[in-house]
Amino acid sequence: MKKVIAGAAMAAAVALALAGCSTSSSGGTASTDPKDVSGEITYAFWDPNQQPAVESIIEAFNEEYPDVTVTPVVTPFAQYWTTLQTQASSNTLPDVFWMNMPYFKLYASNGQLAPIDDLVESGAIDPSKYPENLTDFYSYDGQQYAVPKDVDTNAMWINKALFEQAGVPLPSEDWTYDDYRATAKAITTALGGQGVYGTAFYLFGQPTFYNSVFADGGSIINEDGTASGWTDPGSVEGLQIWADLVADGSSPTVEQLSETLADQWFVNGKAAMFPSIAGASVALIGSSPNAADYTAFPLPQGTQKATVGHALSNVVSAQSKNMNAAKAFQAFLASQQAQEIQSESGVTLSAYEGTSDAFVASYPNLGLQTFVDAIDYAFPYPASTNTDAWSAGEPAIFAQVVSGAITAQDGADQLAAAMDAALAKE
Repeated sequence: MKKVIAGAAMAAAVALALAGCSTSSSGGTASTDPKDVSGEITYAFWDPNQQPAVESIIEAFNEEYPDVTVTPVVTPFAQYWTTLQTQASSNTLPDVFWMNMPYFKLYASNGQLAPIDDLVESGAIDPSKYPENLTDFYSYDGQQYAVPKDVDTNAMWINKALFEQAGVPLPSEDWTYDDYRATAKAITTALGGQGVYGTAFYLFGQPTFYNSVFADGGSIINEDGTASGWTDPGSVEGLQIWADLVADGSSPTVEQLSETLADQWFVNGKAAMFPSIAGASVALIGSSPNAADYTAFPLPQGTQKATVGHALSNVVSAQSKNMNAAKAFQAFLASQQAQEIQSESGVTLSAYEGTSDAFVASYPNLGLQTFVDAIDYAFPYPASTNTDAWSAGEPAIFAQVVSGAITAQDGADQLAAAMDAALAKE
């Protein structure tokens, strides 16, 4: 969940560009016929919570492809992208690896990824089974490189027991950000003597201000990725919401939220609400001894219902020395069978059409359908060719706004200036 600041973003882009100069992004045409596929490949990802599901998927893959050995490689998120950048610059990328929306265009534009057009044409991968706007994101310069492996939307986790202790009614599903602030204040007033806050939240965009900005009609970046959206009044309002929560004592301070993450405030019974993406919280919440007290509610609304939709994908290195095996595994990862195995784990919401039921049933009393329903009003994750060049500085500016060190307008102005400067270099 922690935002990675992966060194100097421009240096990373240069390293990728140098590596891409001598490589091809064509990927060739790979066979996925089991009789033609053998050898060893690596599969890199960052979430240890998903490793049991990954191992089950590999086991199922080997029933069809017994002559392929897939070695999973788990790298903590804090090191994942710097490791990948080093591997890209030396043409030693894993055969198959996780890719996210902020980094996709950087790797695709520098020839580091193998397209899946051959797999689509053969029917091995069917993009129509995935949410169209998220699938379209993983195309670049007329070629498709992946389909989503999962979907992350956001919801508000609520501790029903704390609401009851505070004598505060549960919110309605069409509540607003004003309702959120009032509810948080009421709980803090009732239970503050016990060290309980109405809410806690993460200090970065995806589970917090990206959602409120879109809900208030603002934007982070324009549709063609060439200019900041922070000049929009709705964007400023989307920042102000979080500063107000801290200012009136309804949330821990920035210092407290930096020392102890929002999920820990929640599971330790010291915050009655916290907004989060599904992939970062469901397993934690579901395994808590107090899980019976928890449920997921839709995020508050502004002028409209909104959440940020993000999708990871499985991509193949353009330099893979075993392209047939790598693409066969990529195609299997995109199959309904693999997506159902992932969904049943309850760690993340699979993207394949019709597989969400298994995710919801993995923890039947947590209201996980909320995350599924949010797909219908999700805005694509804000990204450009070199997203990290401007997004890496967002948490620091957001923390200044939330702490009251600068106004929301000043924060929006700083975010706009940094983004526009970075975009001008793309």
